[in-house]
Amino acid sequence: MRKLGLILAVAIVVSANGFALDLNISGAGARAKGMGGAFIGVADDATAVSWNPAGLAQLDRPEASAVGLFNVTKGTLDSTNWDFIGQNAEHEFSANHIALNFFSLVLPVKMAERNLTFAVAYQRMIDFGEVTSDTGTSASGHWEQENKFTGGIDAITPAIAVQIVPQFSVGLAANILVNGATLTQDRVYDNSAYYYNYEESMDFSGFNLNAGALASLNKYLSIGASFRFPFTMSRTGKWEESWSYVSGSGTYKETLPDPQREWTMPLMIGTGVALRPTENLTLAFDFEHRGYDNTEYTFYWEDVSGAVHDTTMDAEWMSINQFRVGLEYLFVGPNAVFPVRLGFKTNPSTDFQQTWTEGSDYNWTSDTTQVSGVAFTGGFGMKMGKLWFDLAYEMGVTNAKDEGLYYDGTVGAIENKVVSHNMLASCIFHF
Repeated sequence: MRKLGLILAVAIVVSANGFALDLNISGAGARAKGMGGAFIGVADDATAVSWNPAGLAQLDRPEASAVGLFNVTKGTLDSTNWDFIGQNAEHEFSANHIALNFFSLVLPVKMAERNLTFAVAYQRMIDFGEVTSDTGTSASGHWEQENKFTGGIDAITPAIAVQIVPQFSVGLAANILVNGATLTQDRVYDNSAYYYNYEESMDFSGFNLNAGALASLNKYLSIGASFRFPFTMSRTGKWEESWSYVSGSGTYKETLPDPQREWTMPLMIGTGVALRPTENLTLAFDFEHRGYDNTEYTFYWEDVSGAVHDTTMDAEWMSINQFRVGLEYLFVGPNAVFPVRLGFKTNPSTDFQQTWTEGSDYNWTSDTTQVSGVAFTGGFGMKMGKLWFDLAYEMGVTNAKDEGLYYDGTVGAIENKVVSHNMLASCIFHF
């Protein structure tokens, strides 16, 4: 029992603190978010760069856009009959942060009576921002700790889209990955005898191509497809750990480089349909597959002689199949247009949950299933003259549960319930 408790305690505590790296790429934009991310077949604003770059060919005026995000995450970690981490224990955690989600400039031109659109964007592809707090007691006394995980993986994205015929366009975006994240942990003891600080910096790099196609079959129906081609994502960095002994016995500090790591990111394919039964109503449906089960993880390490070696292994991620649906309705006033949006999406994770079963020989076997959740979205906006403002809200719910079925009939469980609230605000200016 103790061995199984240790395995699950380590796995879930990392998740509860919120610092396990989630490298699942997400699209950008308040309008798309309000429609549940069902945007591959719509793709008619600058955020098409991240969903379906072919949609840029629909834009007929130069524009600049910016999107900001605000996130609040709350969760509970419940354990039952896991005597290693405490019988029937409950732990609550929360996090919040603000970040830039997207910024772009778009320039449409005409070429032989066909639309040709150039764009450049700065987008957050993977967001790590969280701030959490925790308390505990050790041999040195009671302590309070603040954990900050700031930053994310951003991309500088030049893109181009061309209208092949009036009903069909293609597009290509190049994502140059930049930036990274910093994890900081500050612990202060009530007796003021000790102060602990840990800081880890992570820098990410990579290059990826994202292609798309969009067919407008008639004024009621359009079909889109997106292809994010495989690439290698690299990470380098360093970590620093320090102890301060306020009692006068000095300080301890160590700084070391973090070995390089690489992930082989898979081909990601999506398709979307947009239905427009009236001029004011759009219904959108997307499906996307991401083959993360083929992802490999490479870890580079240095031996005592200074020689560098590498070890490659299965990343043990699960593939993602996601469904997204959304709608947008335009209320048209005398001087402005007011869009209202609703959406829903499944929210599968690359992580897995396990059910462990103890046999009569006291050895354990396990069954694995994917951790998944759902998200509900909504939003509204206002379009007046050259300005377009949008707000979007998303509530996501995820529940991960590891169970242990003991030979004596006892059932133990560790359950991690997470509810996230995301808000995005955007502004588009047409020149």
